Amino acid sequence: MAEPAATENAAWVDIELPLAPQQALDYARNVERLLRLNPHLEIARFERAADGRFRLEGLNEMNGLAVSCGLTLREEGADGFRLDYDGGLKLATQVTAAAHAGGALLTLRESYRQPQSEADLAQVDRSLTPWGMSIRRHLLGLARWRWLPGYRWWRERIWLNMKPRERRVSRLIVWATLVEFVLFVAAIWAFLY
Repeated sequence: MAEPAATENAAWVDIELPLAPQQALDYARNVERLLRLNPHLEIARFERAADGRFRLEGLNEMNGLAVSCGLTLREEGADGFRLDYDGGLKLATQVTAAAHAGGALLTLRESYRQPQSEADLAQVDRSLTPWGMSIRRHLLGLARWRWLPGYRWWRERIWLNMKPRERRVSRLIVWATLVEFVLFVAAIWAFLY
């Protein structure tokens, strides 16, 4: 990937995946799923318009700002695509994939307009790194647990449709329940033996 020009405002994250580059891109092309994988973007409404554009309304939990914008998906050849934003400080999110160490290197690159004030700087999305980690964790989980009936349905239909805060609370409840169960079994074992 080329380095950005010195005057360009951009941030990016590289995600190593055990997939072919085309598989990674095909998975990321589902725009709603890609955005829902951002663990700090609470999506209130996501719609596809008749002209192929998208409408996104939600809340960015990292900076506390409401998100309301139109998105346009633009193909950029076999190597990737770009989501153009029609408002706000963010201009585009570019998604590319390249072969890397027996898998793919998926890159999310966000470009921004030049900020004019402190209020503009508050619009910078600081969730890019957690978003990349979430995409990696999600795809590795799908690969690891694909043998389990209903796992993909659960992750794609239920888990991703939850608000990020609900996912965090659910994860805590599952871990707490697991710890309680292990302690219960240990107490029973200690009592019986």
